[in-house]
Amino acid sequence: MRLPEEAVEDFQRLRRSDPGSRRTHARRGRMKAARRSIAPRHRSAGRSPTALAYDRWFDEPWGRYAFAVESRALRQAASVSNARVLEAGCGSGRFASTLEEDAAAVVALDHDEGMLAVASARLVGPRLLGDLALLPLRDSSVDVTVAVTVLEFVSDPAAALRELARVTRPGGRIVLGALNPHSPWGLAHRRRLRSGTWCHARFLTRRQLRVLGSAYGRVRLSGALYAPGIVPGLRWLGPVLEAFGRLIPAFGAFQVLVIERRSL
Repeated sequence: MRLPEEAVEDFQRLRRSDPGSRRTHARRGRMKAARRSIAPRHRSAGRSPTALAYDRWFDEPWGRYAFAVESRALRQAASVSNARVLEAGCGSGRFASTLEEDAAAVVALDHDEGMLAVASARLVGPRLLGDLALLPLRDSSVDVTVAVTVLEFVSDPAAALRELARVTRPGGRIVLGALNPHSPWGLAHRRRLRSGTWCHARFLTRRQLRVLGSAYGRVRLSGALYAPGIVPGLRWLGPVLEAFGRLIPAFGAFQVLVIERRSL
């Protein structure tokens, strides 16, 4: 599923507007209305059982909680309001959808056509079929690049990050979300992380993330998602764990690396 070239060109030409302007609020309203209008057209087209099963996880109790925590951490780190944004490895479009709600112009890319078909039901911006190893965007064409739990599944994380840096403008931002198998969640689910799709994952340590990111600019690394899983009273306990967890970010199941792209 590759969008026409002119759609990508339109994305490349976008200019940031004043966050408090009427144009920004109007654009947010149009995006929400457009999202509601396009959903019926993509309800079943091209969706694979694997993509649908992946997407249903976000509607399970732990999936809902984890996504709420992770998306909040991601949005705070990315600060994408009125920016041109690329999410590489968008999957079913859950995170890209939250970025669109911040009134950013978002292009979502994935190598799986079935995932993009699912993503089309909730996204307004361009969707691209492509590979992180060779992004179909020009150099320095976006303000912010985002990749969530992607580097774990590529053969060469350094090359993938180099490509994200290529399309991010100097002074822009690269935001990576990575899972931490040494967190309470990771330890509680260590058997699961050795089976199925996860057995192919190669998790990066906090040190490895910092080293990879420092080649492209100043880095900061934070953590989120400190619960080990669904536990009694998580609705009330969760915010407490997140508040205290900021003191020990290395124990967060979701690690967020922000790279402030070095100016040329």
